[in-house]
Amino acid sequence: MEQFTYVKRGYDPEEVDRYIATLEQVIKSYKEKDNAIKNAIISAQVAADNMIKNARNQAEEYKVQIAKELDKVSTEIERQRIRIQAFQDVYSGLVRKYLSNLEDNDMSDIFTRLDDVDKLITRLKEADIAMPAVTPEPMDSPEEDLTEESPSLSFGPENSPSLNKPAARVNDEGNYVPNS
Repeated sequence: MEQFTYVKRGYDPEEVDRYIATLEQVIKSYKEKDNAIKNAIISAQVAADNMIKNARNQAEEYKVQIAKELDKVSTEIERQRIRIQAFQDVYSGLVRKYLSNLEDNDMSDIFTRLDDVDKLITRLKEADIAMPAVTPEPMDSPEEDLTEESPSLSFGPENSPSLNKPAARVNDEGNYVPNS
């Protein structure tokens, strides 16, 4: 603490006045620092409040966006489910239409014919005959006999469904429908 010179009738008034002025400067400096700190705290609080408000607003926007995207995905899943169900219906119909008429005798006949073709190919290879490139003929054209011993192959419309015409198609809405 400051020591003042003792004069008649008390302390030296000039020294006391200078000291008081110095103290007033220190107090003023502390008040300015205090105000700056208060302003900084208020600014920081306002900035924090704005950040929190913006974050909440952005989170709400994200929630809305995500909800819309989930709705789109859900709609697409349902659309695909309908398409798959339509395909399954068409497929089941085709299986019922074409395979339910297929009997064990038919399968045995098909395998016998395949064995005959395999034997013919083996004989041709053994005879060292160059095999031309095989191109399938339309189902309703007459077959040619390759040799006198070649088996009779008849895979026409009377024995199996036409493979030249697709059994189903996709309509304008993207669903599978049977061809009529």
